[in-house]
Amino acid sequence: MCHVSPLSIHVYRWMKAFVQRGYNISLISDSRAWVAPKPKSIQVYALPTLRKTNFAQQFIPNSLKIVRILERINPDFIHLHVQHHYSLPIILTRHPYILTSWGVEVLSLPDADILIRSVARMTSMKAHRIIVDAHCLKDIWIRTGVPQHKIEVIPFGVDLNIFNPDVDGSNVRRKLGIKENDTVIISTRALFNNHYNIECLLHSIPIVLEKCGNVKFIIKGAGPLESQLRNLVDALGVSEHVRFVGLVSHPEVAQYLAASDIYVSTPFIDSTSVSLLEAMACGLAPIVTDILGNREWIENGTNGFLFPPRNSQMLAEKIIQLIENKDARKRFGERCIRIVRQKASWENCVDRMEAIYQSLL
Repeated sequence: MCHVSPLSIHVYRWMKAFVQRGYNISLISDSRAWVAPKPKSIQVYALPTLRKTNFAQQFIPNSLKIVRILERINPDFIHLHVQHHYSLPIILTRHPYILTSWGVEVLSLPDADILIRSVARMTSMKAHRIIVDAHCLKDIWIRTGVPQHKIEVIPFGVDLNIFNPDVDGSNVRRKLGIKENDTVIISTRALFNNHYNIECLLHSIPIVLEKCGNVKFIIKGAGPLESQLRNLVDALGVSEHVRFVGLVSHPEVAQYLAASDIYVSTPFIDSTSVSLLEAMACGLAPIVTDILGNREWIENGTNGFLFPPRNSQMLAEKIIQLIENKDARKRFGERCIRIVRQKASWENCVDRMEAIYQSLL
């Protein structure tokens, strides 16, 4: 099979899983995300990066290259991720394809211009199947006119061998100078998209520190927003309580989660968050924004807290509430572990994807 996708940690995990199951995998990609590893045992065809600023000049050359590559390698089928515009050259080659939606590109469709909506609708209608990671995305595709039976909800699952409550985080706490009696709050979202809204968490820190002293905040991630966020931490006068740890390999993320007590996620638009699922699998108590994707995993007051997006005051209140209530943290964490094991184990997700692949062979 051939994936047509930005090279991100998500598509990397899918490709790696199916290489391990004996599939011959190739990738056509015009961009690489900050955290994406370099694929091994996978033929990668790199295209010039397509941006808003060069779309008019570069789209046709990239599309012609995709047509030529697909005609040469002749895959049994194609797995298209996110980039609806690249369905046009795929359709020209008459290869069957699956479309996987990642989140924002679908959540923003209701407010998009008519050209973007038209291309998305054509892409979805021509696809053999559509894979989404959240029911909120499925609902949008159905409202777009896609038959319900074509859409499958499969989250980017969690490898429970890596992310589980038995992981030891003591080395991370020691390395970061975190004391035994400190409560640790962690964010593991990337620092290259404004919609992740890390500023909301940072603005909550002074409010939390007014009530609770023994608190540390871990900000895991890297990207062009990092210097801006570091400057904000300095301006708020909370640098002593914040640890920026930069990029961390995917398996190591579990150790940082194990070193923490509370997980916070602050985006104002998102579908199912893999970062949230990983934190849940490790037994952290989550505090996340009250948006459609998060509501599918967190029931407010039952296995975590929801708070209004961009509301630092409310976020701070929820953090304080969990700092002061260790029993609630434990109760939320235990419920989260059960939910992820039941609904989002990586092996189960790969099995479900493979069943769809087999239907195309």
